[in-house]
Amino acid sequence: MLTVGSFFKQNGSKYKEKTAVIFHNQILTYEELNIRTNQLANAFTKKGFQKGDKVAVFMKNHSAYIEIIGALAKIGVILVPINYRLLSKDIEYILNHSECRAMITTGEYEDLIRNVIASTPQLDTLLVVDGQGQYPFHQYEAFLQSGSTKEPSVTINETDPFYYGYTSGTTGKPKAVVISHRSRVLTGMVAAYEYKLDESDIHIVAGPIYHAAPWIFLLMQLIVGGTVVIQETFDAEQFLQLTEKYKASNTFMAPTMFNFIVNLPAATKEKYDHQSMRVLISAGAPLPTQTKNEILNYFKGTDLHEFYGSTETAITLNIKPKDIRNKDACVGQPFPMVECLLLDEQRNPVAAGEVGELYIKAPYLLDGYYKNELANRESFYGEFFSVGDMARQDKDGFYYIVDRKKDMLISGGVNIYPREIEEFLYTHTGILDVAVIGVPDPIWGESVKAIVVPKEGVSLTEDDVVTYCDGKLASYKKPKSVDFVSALPRNPSGKILKTELRAPHWQGQGKRI
Repeated sequence: MLTVGSFFKQNGSKYKEKTAVIFHNQILTYEELNIRTNQLANAFTKKGFQKGDKVAVFMKNHSAYIEIIGALAKIGVILVPINYRLLSKDIEYILNHSECRAMITTGEYEDLIRNVIASTPQLDTLLVVDGQGQYPFHQYEAFLQSGSTKEPSVTINETDPFYYGYTSGTTGKPKAVVISHRSRVLTGMVAAYEYKLDESDIHIVAGPIYHAAPWIFLLMQLIVGGTVVIQETFDAEQFLQLTEKYKASNTFMAPTMFNFIVNLPAATKEKYDHQSMRVLISAGAPLPTQTKNEILNYFKGTDLHEFYGSTETAITLNIKPKDIRNKDACVGQPFPMVECLLLDEQRNPVAAGEVGELYIKAPYLLDGYYKNELANRESFYGEFFSVGDMARQDKDGFYYIVDRKKDMLISGGVNIYPREIEEFLYTHTGILDVAVIGVPDPIWGESVKAIVVPKEGVSLTEDDVVTYCDGKLASYKKPKSVDFVSALPRNPSGKILKTELRAPHWQGQGKRI
C-alpha cells in the first residue's frame, strides 16, 4: 500500500539499528522511530482521536516532527502543519478552517498559543515538546509514553487524506491543499529514482518541514532507508559543518539559502570539507543564473538539479545536471508520469515558443482545496490543474517558467514578464537580490520598477542600474525607476511578496493588485 505509515512499519523491521534521524546530535534508529510512532499513534487513539480528525503542528524543525508524521499517518488522522512565523490571527484562521482538534508545539511558542486558544474552542488537546507542560498543555513525551508500542490496527487507504498543506500564497487567505497518502509516497519514491538516491545517502533537512518541498525530500530519504540530519532552522555555516560532520550526500534548498552559502566569506567556506555532497536540489523560487553558476563553482563535481512544483502538484518539472549549464532559466522536462499543457486565455494550446498558462496532469496532484469549491473550479481543467504560472517550451521540449500570471505587467499593451528582467539584473556584480514590479504610469498604464538589495559595501545609484541595461534589454523592459532596500519581503518558501512591494504604488489607483 502507498501509505506513509506503511513504510515506517516496514523500515522499522527492515533497517532496525540503522540511523534514521539525527537531530542535535541525538540519534533515532529506524526501529526506535517506528516504536515511537506507534506509541504516539496509540496515545491519540486512547484519547479518542479517530480517522479523519485533524492535528496541527506549530514548531521549528525537530525530530518529533517526523514521529508525528508517522504516528498520525498510521491512524488516519490528518496532519495540518502551520508556518511557525505566522501571527495569532493567521494561526486562528488555519485552526478554525481545518477544524483541528489538537495542536503540538514547542516550549518557545507556549505563550503565543495561549493567546490563540480563546478563539479556537474546538481544540481539546495541546501538547508541548521541550516545554513546561503547564495547563492547558501536556508534555509531549509523557503523552507519547502513555501509548502502546503495538502497531495500530486502523485501516488506511492510499487515497485517504494524509495532510492539509496551507499555501504560503502571496495574496488573500491561504488555501488548504488536500494531499493523499498515495500522492506523497509516490512522489518520494519517484524522486529517489529521479535524483538517484538510496539507502546509502544522508540528507540534510535544511528548509522548514511545514513547507511542502522539504517534507517531500525528507520522506523520500526515509522511504528508501537513508538517514536524515535535521537543522532546526537554516544557518549557512552550520549547514557546511553538518555536511562535513555527517558526510551528507544530498539536500534540498531554496535559492535564497544557496545564496547565503555561496556568499559566505571565502575563509569560512574553505574551513569545511563538502566533498561528500553529491546531489543538490533547488526549488521554491526561480534559481537565478548567477547563483546557479556560483553554486556549481563552489560545489565542484556535485550534481545540481532545479525543479518546478508546488504544494498542489508536488514535483512537476526537473532539469538535470547534464542540461543545467546549457539551459539558462530553465526548469527542464516533465517529472516521470507528468503530462503538461500550455494554454492561452481561452484554454487553447499555444504554439511552440509562445507563452501560455501551465496545466499539469499527474498522479501526485492534490485532491482539491478543502472547503473552497471556487478555487477548485478555477484551477482544474478536466484532469489538468494550474497554479497560475506562465511558461513556454523550446524546440527540445524543455520548459521555462516565465512568471506568475498575476505578476505579469502590461505596458503600452505589451506583456512584460518581470522574471526575465530580474534574471538579467542578477548578473550585475553589485546586486544581491532584486524584484521587478509594475507601477502606475499615466501614459503607458504600467512602467517597470526594480527594487534592489545591493551587496554589502556596494554603493549603487538608479542610473547605475538603468545604464547597466542599455543594449542588453529591450527599451520597454528597462526599469524606469529603481528603489534600494536592505531586504525584500519573502514568505517562508522564499517567494518574494510582490503584493507588499506593489501596494504603496497602487493605493487609490482603483486597480486590484
